[in-house]
Amino acid sequence: MADEHERDTHPPDAFRVETPEEDARLAESQRTIDEAKNVAADLAEATPDPLPDSEPPEGATPGS
Repeated sequence: MADEHERDTHPPDAFRVETPEEDARLAESQRTIDEAKNVAADLAEATPDPLPDSEPPEGATPGS
């Protein structure tokens, strides 16, 4: 048994063994994430800037 003052120097998953099923799930999750990133990048390119470069109002605005 470890001493109270002795720290565990290994990360919690250092001795974790991944199964082929876990590998497949992780790979599928990574593909889903990659696809979502691609869709987000496409949307960012295709969507016009809602606030194009413009000058701020010179006078007081109704909300100020």
